[in-house]
Amino acid sequence: MNGTNLAPPLDPGRFAERAEESFTLPASWYHDPEIWRLEHGAIFHKTWWYQGHVRDLPNRGDYITGQVVDQNVIIMRGQDDVIRAFHNVCSHRAHPLLEGAGNRKLITCPYHQWCYGTDGKFRQARGRESLRGWIPDNADLKPVRLEDYGGFLFVNMDPDAIPLIEQAPQFLADMKEACPGFDDLVRAERWEIDIAANWKTVIDNNHECYHCDVNHKTLMELVDYDNKATWSDDGITFSHKVEKKQLDNGAYALKPEEVEQEALFGYIWPVHIPLMYPGTPHLAMFQVIPTGPETTRERWDFYFTSPEPTELERRFIDYIKNVLVKEDVGLCEGVQKGLHSLGYQQGRFVVDRDHPEFSEHHVHFFQKMVLDSLRGA
Repeated sequence: MNGTNLAPPLDPGRFAERAEESFTLPASWYHDPEIWRLEHGAIFHKTWWYQGHVRDLPNRGDYITGQVVDQNVIIMRGQDDVIRAFHNVCSHRAHPLLEGAGNRKLITCPYHQWCYGTDGKFRQARGRESLRGWIPDNADLKPVRLEDYGGFLFVNMDPDAIPLIEQAPQFLADMKEACPGFDDLVRAERWEIDIAANWKTVIDNNHECYHCDVNHKTLMELVDYDNKATWSDDGITFSHKVEKKQLDNGAYALKPEEVEQEALFGYIWPVHIPLMYPGTPHLAMFQVIPTGPETTRERWDFYFTSPEPTELERRFIDYIKNVLVKEDVGLCEGVQKGLHSLGYQQGRFVVDRDHPEFSEHHVHFFQKMVLDSLRGA
């Protein structure tokens, strides 16, 4: 498209560089199919996306499959013990190669049985002689950038992307400091839920606690937000530490000896919200997965130091799934409907950086990254 055609959807209205003076992004940016299309190349295909953990691939030949919105990937431990990522597509006629997770000594396409090694190298195909001049440089699986970020596996469609550890070194250090068993974490459960809201609506909601006193009463019994959060901003991430408030609370009750970590709530651009709550060592990797202009899938991976959650850890999971997420889903879906109203175009941010319990400056932080990315495209 030419610059003339791009101008209308990229007009940010009265959005400003400083949150204190800024209006929010225009409401149309949360449902306009053209904005959704532009986000693929400008954001989704240029950023780091969590897929799993190194402990998902303990043996040679183990693999997991995943997605970056519209792109399918394979992550596999090769016979040489190296973990690699590839586009999940056959070099011959574009059929997907693998589904789910498992173990393979070779990767064989189910369509025409083209065969690849666990290192992605082309091995064999019937009739290969007719493609003698094409195969050497074209038949191998196409690699995808992969990074081990403290044991968590992230991929990036951009081969020239800056390594995640260079973009977010402080947040990884914050997580390791907050969780005494960080290096022993293993995924115990994955849970997903679909939401009728744009992915940015969900991120906006999770970047402020202005709504928490009224809408998350049990959470406010569990953690003490009242001017006691400690913030840490680091490039494409931010985090805040919050102390527990009441052991006997409406979220999940705690005994003194069960509090081995305090709360650390974080964010990794563009869609990752790693969360640690008071209790035993754990991490909930909350991922906001865009599925359409007005639909999103929330994925929650629950990590503990054992694949079998304790009774306390099970109560924590149940609280997230049955209380906290449901409260936010209703809010996000309500906002998404309101964004279509003729009575709303752009709102404002409530900003008081000394009172993070209600300040919305990190919503502006996120929206500015969206705007900068679309402009850069």
